[in-house]
Amino acid sequence: MISVRVGDCDVDIMPVVNGIMSEADRVRDAYGRHDAYGMALGIEGVQAIKERKKLDDDFEVSELDIAYSNRMTDLTGEEVRIPSPAMCVLVDLVTSDGGNVIALDMNDSEFTEMYCETVPAFDFVKEHRLAKKGMKKRFKSTTPEQFAMEWDAYVNTVKSYRQVSLNREAHIAGQIREAAKYRPSLLVLIEVERAEGVAALLRSA
Repeated sequence: MISVRVGDCDVDIMPVVNGIMSEADRVRDAYGRHDAYGMALGIEGVQAIKERKKLDDDFEVSELDIAYSNRMTDLTGEEVRIPSPAMCVLVDLVTSDGGNVIALDMNDSEFTEMYCETVPAFDFVKEHRLAKKGMKKRFKSTTPEQFAMEWDAYVNTVKSYRQVSLNREAHIAGQIREAAKYRPSLLVLIEVERAEGVAALLRSA
């Protein structure tokens, strides 16, 4: 857990490894001790998790997502699930208590606009090659957390992809600052790859 004081609000950031079932238990253990809960998803993502049974778990995944899932499964022996089990559990817990999870990431239209402005067409077509190469690349990781970070560093060797990640971190940090104005305590789930970057931005404000 990463703890940051934002104004008068105690913000706890829980870095999570997306896709791993065991991460859901960490969320259950932490739940119930904060006034509000948020996650690094856009409003559409939170809503999709909320209604995932109606959607028959039909979630769009990219070639990079598939490659990540396969390599993570190779490392852990666990089936990697989409959407993130940790985020599913938080949405379910908050919903069962009559509340709403705060969506801290960009909505779909904001993300699409930012992505198109940031990633040139030449880089966009690199995704297939990155995914294919990533299936064969040797990684040094021995834990899920290490692999998530190492995979992120690999993908972000493409400069524009790295900028997309930085833009997301800045947006999420801004949304946390806004949410912190009205709540004494806040628990936030952020994928482990982005958590430290967001925390650093909050500390520097």
